[in-house]
Amino acid sequence: MSEEEEPDVTVVGGGPAGLNTAIMCATRRLKVLLLERSKIGGFPATLYPNKMIPNYPGFPEGIVGIELVRKWLQHIRFSGVTVKQQTVLSVAKDLTITTNKKEYRSNAVVIATGTRPKQLGIPNESRLSRTGKGVYYFSSHPEEFVGKKVLVVGGGDTAIDAALELLSLADAITLVHRRESFRAFDENVRRVRKSGMVDFILNAEVVAIKGRSRVEKAVIRQEGRRLEKRVDAVIIAVGLVPNDEVFRNLGLKRDKRGFILTDSSQRTSLEGIFAVGDITHVGLRLITVAAAQGAIASHFIHSYVRRPYWARETWPTEI
Repeated sequence: MSEEEEPDVTVVGGGPAGLNTAIMCATRRLKVLLLERSKIGGFPATLYPNKMIPNYPGFPEGIVGIELVRKWLQHIRFSGVTVKQQTVLSVAKDLTITTNKKEYRSNAVVIATGTRPKQLGIPNESRLSRTGKGVYYFSSHPEEFVGKKVLVVGGGDTAIDAALELLSLADAITLVHRRESFRAFDENVRRVRKSGMVDFILNAEVVAIKGRSRVEKAVIRQEGRRLEKRVDAVIIAVGLVPNDEVFRNLGLKRDKRGFILTDSSQRTSLEGIFAVGDITHVGLRLITVAAAQGAIASHFIHSYVRRPYWARETWPTEI
């Protein structure tokens, strides 16, 4: 696509869902523009580049996150998708996209802005989450935890995966979870328990982090008791919130958590606007699910933009 050409479809977001949507749309001979404000690849490129992805089809022994991203980038270049590193400021109902550099108009828009880690909102969390101060939202660089006393907060897959990764690195691991049971895969929870290296503090919550220049202690409340635990690092893995800045005022239908509602074709409540990946209301947040949604969306984007003779669908009136 040349600089002067108007894209058939603009994809906002360069994570797994956005990348696969762009690739699949390009294979259908659509002119595709992909806009990403930071690093292409989403979480596998930013939060967990060194993590082994165990469940992506075609890699029975798993594949490291950043390696998977590199393969997507090769495919993007091969497909002829135009990629621009620009910050999207807004998306309008007439499908005009405003970035920090210019405006774009296309026949379809795909929102693939994903999510970001949820914060606890406790004292000193933000101040100590700056690089090297000890608060993290994923164990992106495992070497930072070698020989450290680490506290993990959460009971889902991200928290349990972090504990598993720390087993061979940290001197001591504490896991704080507000419930008695876990949402993570049972087998991984069993492995963490069986290791005997993790101190579980259940039915509890971290209410503050202490430290002058870096993390020194975590304050924990458990069943009316308040205790302080000396730690070097805290990994907060308590869920995700949608990156909704670009469409917050657009009027899209969303669920009570703020995730975009779509139909089975990835169409939103506004004509011409599709949504894919973790930004949608679908509960299973896996890379394979994001990629599949991109493939589904591409089929219906082609149908919507090109209007082939076999296209019978009209935009749904209810989502």
